[in-house]
Amino acid sequence: MGGYDGFSERMAAAYSRDYILSEDDIKITRGRVRMVQCIPDSLDPSWQESYEDKYLKHSYYLLLQDTLGEQFDHYFLILEKNDGKAYVQPVFLVRQNILEGLPVSVKGLGAWIPRWLSSLCEFRTLMVGCSAGEGTLAGRECDHNEVSRVLCDILPEAARQLKASLIVLKDFPSSYRPALNCFSSGDYVRIPSFPACQINLTYRDFDDYMERALSYKTRKNLRRKFRDADRLDNYSMEVLSDLTSVLDEIYPLYNQVIARTKFQFEVLTKEYFAGLATGLNGSGRFFVWRDSFGKIVAFNICVLYGKILRDCYIGLDYKIALSAHLYFVSFRDIISWAIENQVEQYHTSALNYSPKLHLKLELSPLDLYVRHVSPMINFFFRRLIPLLEPTRYDPVLPKFRNFQDLR
Repeated sequence: MGGYDGFSERMAAAYSRDYILSEDDIKITRGRVRMVQCIPDSLDPSWQESYEDKYLKHSYYLLLQDTLGEQFDHYFLILEKNDGKAYVQPVFLVRQNILEGLPVSVKGLGAWIPRWLSSLCEFRTLMVGCSAGEGTLAGRECDHNEVSRVLCDILPEAARQLKASLIVLKDFPSSYRPALNCFSSGDYVRIPSFPACQINLTYRDFDDYMERALSYKTRKNLRRKFRDADRLDNYSMEVLSDLTSVLDEIYPLYNQVIARTKFQFEVLTKEYFAGLATGLNGSGRFFVWRDSFGKIVAFNICVLYGKILRDCYIGLDYKIALSAHLYFVSFRDIISWAIENQVEQYHTSALNYSPKLHLKLELSPLDLYVRHVSPMINFFFRRLIPLLEPTRYDPVLPKFRNFQDLR
């Protein structure tokens, strides 16, 4: 349970108004901040409380550290107050190419850049948030302003100590914008990440949704897809509480989706799927579709939190996925299940925006807050990075009714 204790005297000099240097932590006016790779047992209650009201609990972050350790170096910033209260904010290190989000056509025009000046395009990056999920601030909503201000002060020095050139707050929902104002009004630039999508489930059933929300053309197209699927096979859905028993069947389906995805930040491991039921602390809902022979042809990993169902990952058997329209079959069955179980809102993951547009989902904005550690470089960098943000070049996103919410 050793902590990370390499903060130098630069911290005391840079933040002399609020901070003084201790041997193994940073002291702030009302407490101290430590960076560790393992949470001390004494702080387990605070660690759990920091994420008690979040849809991804503290156990999920421990799962990521255990199963995605070859892709990311996970750390935890412990913000301890003098009154005994503590917040635990997950962060992680990754090497990130700033051209990664550009479409192939744009990257092709500048293909010489990574070849000749690769060091200018790939950065060791300190990311705040979740390596496989949306970003959240530690603590309850009433604590977010305080947590945000402390993070804004300490992150540059933390990045220097970890030899990171960039700091990124990754995929924070737009609801955090007021709390994170100290970042966007300071040295950071806020840019859109690929957004999620959502729909309010104010319908009696799926047929009612089609009649009230969709155009005649889309309804007709969907009914044709469902007839095609029924002619191919009798696909049935079940909801599992654990994926361990079907792991060998679903993991190849996940890899098929990954192989076809243009943008993929994290690649989930088999161990991740095996530990997901425990990591999600009972809130996981795992939807599996089988053909008439019992073979799994599709799955969706969802998280149910209160009255909100979040769809996180999907797997499809592409030998039949397109002809059987498995994406639309899975959407129909999940929406039907959600309505039957009094779910009020359904969130999808990012990307694949064309069908979501026709299905009348709305964008659910996610933000990136980015800065370079060097103030001199950051002066130019924060003007360049908006030109490289990925949503700028997506042809479908501007067609959504609430596209302007991304900005």
